Amino acid sequence: MQRFDWAGCARRLAVVGIVLALWPATAFGQADQTALRQLEQQLREIDTQLRLSIPADQPIAERMQLDYGGSIRFGFFAIDDRSGSTRILRQTDGILFAQLDLDGAHRFFGRLRFRYNDFNSGDSFDGRGDRFITPIGDRYWYQFDLRGLHRAQTGERLDHNFTVRVGRQFVTWGSGLTLSNEMYAALVDVEAFNFGLIGLAGVTPRSSTVDFDATRPDFDRNTKRRFFGGMLEYRGNPGFRPYTYGLVQRDRNNDERTFVTPIGSFPTEFEYDSEYYGLGVRGNLGPQMRYRAEVVHQRGRGLSNSFDPATGMAVEQTREPIRAWAGLLGLSWLARDVNDSRVDFEFVGGSGDRDRVRPGETFGGNQSGTTDRAFNSLGYVNTGLALAPDISNLLSLRLTFSTSPFQSARRDDWLRVGMSGFLFLKADREAPLNIRTTTDSRFVGSEIDLFMDWRVTSDVSLSVRYGVFLPGSAIPSDEDGARHFFYTGVTYAF
Repeated sequence: MQRFDWAGCARRLAVVGIVLALWPATAFGQADQTALRQLEQQLREIDTQLRLSIPADQPIAERMQLDYGGSIRFGFFAIDDRSGSTRILRQTDGILFAQLDLDGAHRFFGRLRFRYNDFNSGDSFDGRGDRFITPIGDRYWYQFDLRGLHRAQTGERLDHNFTVRVGRQFVTWGSGLTLSNEMYAALVDVEAFNFGLIGLAGVTPRSSTVDFDATRPDFDRNTKRRFFGGMLEYRGNPGFRPYTYGLVQRDRNNDERTFVTPIGSFPTEFEYDSEYYGLGVRGNLGPQMRYRAEVVHQRGRGLSNSFDPATGMAVEQTREPIRAWAGLLGLSWLARDVNDSRVDFEFVGGSGDRDRVRPGETFGGNQSGTTDRAFNSLGYVNTGLALAPDISNLLSLRLTFSTSPFQSARRDDWLRVGMSGFLFLKADREAPLNIRTTTDSRFVGSEIDLFMDWRVTSDVSLSVRYGVFLPGSAIPSDEDGARHFFYTGVTYAF
């Protein structure tokens, strides 16, 4: 039996407490940004246009299809931070878009987004107060589709295909564990012999990417990470589509910062280069069951922590290896009833590193001379509204039921309601999460999220989101109150 060193633990907690007290980006601020990012991702583009076969000798005005429109949304957020205080945000979000299709092969898309955040006094998440969110032009890309061109010219479908999309776009790589973010990117897809080969080259937009390293200068408004990837997917069977990929991330931030605390100064450099190797599958089991699964192995090298948590003294940073993992398993059961009811289950997990103070940061990060086991990426998975933790050192179980109770072909409106239940555990009970300090207990807590989407008329819709997190034994006693998240928004589309 090992004896617990209470005195040593107290010394380490004191040192970590002093450093965290001066932390430039608070944990509850990061959690809030994660929750906002989740809501923003609900507005991802949906392409519903169907290509038409048009004779090639027609004038360009008859071969061209133009779609344009916009929407304006007024939203209200109420978010509890770790101290139990509620932060209030009113957000106005206007969107104008245009999409042009030519000959079934050439597609041009552009979108302008005007967002203004209006906080109660002192409630700003990043300390910058009320302001417009940049950039205004947040999506613009061109896409070429060889199969679409051949179909428009001949009416026949090619067995092979070549597509390329270039510009500022939203990229989800695989299941989204490793990359789910806006990028300036080129995506190339070559399909032949029932296989698809996808290539990616891109860089994150500096002004709209929130980095996982919150100790890096301007982590939420000046992020420069480059990505290169390749994915091979089998497409011969719609019910069974396995894939494998490699994704390379290179840190081009070149930042330096000196953290000054009452116990000393800590010059810190930042560098985190990583590679991700994934294996996944998606498909269906009969007409009612869909599935998806992915496992990821992360490798690479990153700079170590600039101080020793045991002594609080500055140490020389070293480049240490990264060896981490993450995984996802999802099942969806479709009732196929008149109400379009469904049940979704998802398990997500990521590895952690027990000698870190914080899972994703350099200052307070991996200890010199050790392998970094914490999984970090610019990916996204749903981990709830109220707590919204990153997947580093997290095991998350989610069960969701949703239905449209008044669905009818004779109704012009539409209502959908649902509820999600979450269970959160630590993968390594001694490793940290990105929700500030935790105890060595494995049980983080549970959460219930409720949602409602109501299309009041053909032009007006109402959305409501509410989440409550109930802390478990891994949350310190002075932070064990329930945390709430509430959002409602009205959208007018034109």
